[in-house]
Amino acid sequence: MSLITYPNSSKPTASGPASQKKATHTGSAQTIAGRLRKIFAAAGRLCANVFDAVAEARAQKAMIEAELYLNRYRHTSKNDDDLPVIR
Repeated sequence: MSLITYPNSSKPTASGPASQKKATHTGSAQTIAGRLRKIFAAAGRLCANVFDAVAEARAQKAMIEAELYLNRYRHTSKNDDDLPVIR
C-alpha cells in the first residue's frame, strides 16, 4: 500500500510518494525583491515624468520666443536692463 492515511489526526495528512510535493520557497527574499522592483519602477516613472516636463517647458519657451521675436531675439531673465539680447 503506497498511501497511508492517519484518521486520528485533526488535519488530513498522507504519506507516500504520491503525496510528496516539492518544497516551494516563498521567503522574504522574494518579497523584498518584489518591493524593490516596484520602488525602482516608480522612481523610473517619476524620472521620466520630470524629464518630459522639462522638455515640454523648453519647447514651449522656444515656441514663444519664435512667435514674439521671430527668432531674432532671445529672452533671458538675467539682464538687469530688461532688454532682449540680440543673437
